[in-house]
Amino acid sequence: MLFNSFEFLLFFPTVCALYFATRVQRKRLYLLFLASCVFYGFFIPAYLLILFLVIGIDFYAGKKIEESTDPKRKKLYLGLSLAANLAILFFFKYANFFSTNVNELAHLLGWNLGLPLLKFILPIGLSFHTFQSLSYIFEVYYGRYHAERDWLTYSVYVLYFPQLVAGPIERPQNMLPQFKHAAPFDYERCVSGMYLMAQGFFKKAVVADSLAIPANTIFEYATRTDASPAGLAATALGVLAFTFQIYCDFSGYSDIARGTSRILGIELLKNFNQPYFATSISDFWRRWHISLSTWFRDYLYIPLGGNRRGKTRTAINLLTVFAVSGLWHGANWTYIVWGSLHGIYLILETRIFKKALPRILVFVLVAISWVFFRAANLGTAFRVLKSLTLPSLAGLGMLPRFQIEESLILVLCVLTFELVDQKVHFWGWIRRQTVLKRWTFYTLALIIFLFSAQFSGTQFIYFQF
Repeated sequence: MLFNSFEFLLFFPTVCALYFATRVQRKRLYLLFLASCVFYGFFIPAYLLILFLVIGIDFYAGKKIEESTDPKRKKLYLGLSLAANLAILFFFKYANFFSTNVNELAHLLGWNLGLPLLKFILPIGLSFHTFQSLSYIFEVYYGRYHAERDWLTYSVYVLYFPQLVAGPIERPQNMLPQFKHAAPFDYERCVSGMYLMAQGFFKKAVVADSLAIPANTIFEYATRTDASPAGLAATALGVLAFTFQIYCDFSGYSDIARGTSRILGIELLKNFNQPYFATSISDFWRRWHISLSTWFRDYLYIPLGGNRRGKTRTAINLLTVFAVSGLWHGANWTYIVWGSLHGIYLILETRIFKKALPRILVFVLVAISWVFFRAANLGTAFRVLKSLTLPSLAGLGMLPRFQIEESLILVLCVLTFELVDQKVHFWGWIRRQTVLKRWTFYTLALIIFLFSAQFSGTQFIYFQF
């Protein structure tokens, strides 16, 4: 089920009404379990079986890891969980990528392997709930959290519908204790959650989906090898549009997830913190997709040795972590290059630039990396980059003038909102205004939303991961 769908408009109020109609937490957990199954099963019901399998294996492995006094047995159960989770992830997400690349390599060598390609739809949000399950196993293994003994509580932790599909990736320390206590209905908390949801819907339907139009036009044009390249102006606009599209799309999802969960009395991690105001690439990753960057830091970068084994090993660790991060996003070389590029940025930053960088330089470097993230293949990405070197207005004719103006206005609005929010918490400021001023703002915001939103019901970008 999509947040930006009519079904969710009916689903969520119904869940809220039933949730607060009972004060027994056990009954609430059953409700959240069933609601999450309905939410996820709305896409492909059969894929719920994958989630149930992962839940069963990790629930069992977690208990056995905690009960085992023999380090070898602990590692055995950790290996069981890792093997099960990563095998499912590899089969559904990377099997065809592996087969295609092996077949192409064999062809170059004059062989004909003909590895078959599997035909199925990738389970929605597979990478997210896999990493959340592994967070639990790692925390239990390292002794930082006790194994959960109640299957229902653990199942809701993995299935919880607000963040099941696209995060944030939560640690058990934050989520599991909140599921054990019934939070009463709270008006102020409900209003705060609704503000977050409204902010998220505005980011998605008004900003992200509108910016998707020029971004798609430019990047799809770049796939045409027979066409002359677009010039700097049109290409830069397309890259700028996608840079803010993906931010507003993903942070919009996170806002809606946090808002829905806050209304239910369960607080989720803040996943974005104004990343385009970062003063370095490392600062960018402290602000962008925070739950994923900390996941890779704690469970891959630090176990590899982090920065404790010299400059060369640190560089290798950074490249490894960010290449894997790229691969986590998708089974395509473009994602691996995107991740590796950030790894190179960080290596250069730690060795050459040992101080804060101009924000505009950080933004440009990040925007260039997004070219690989958005492009369908490496050839398209390099054509887009080549077009950025051509000082020309060629290609602007592909975009209506109103679309160009709208895109620039939307980008400016996002930056202005975040600047204001940085100085004065925006929604807190709105709440402090008089009733007349507040409702005047709400009315204007609703009118802008109704006239500007793209009611196409497009899924969030990160659903594919």
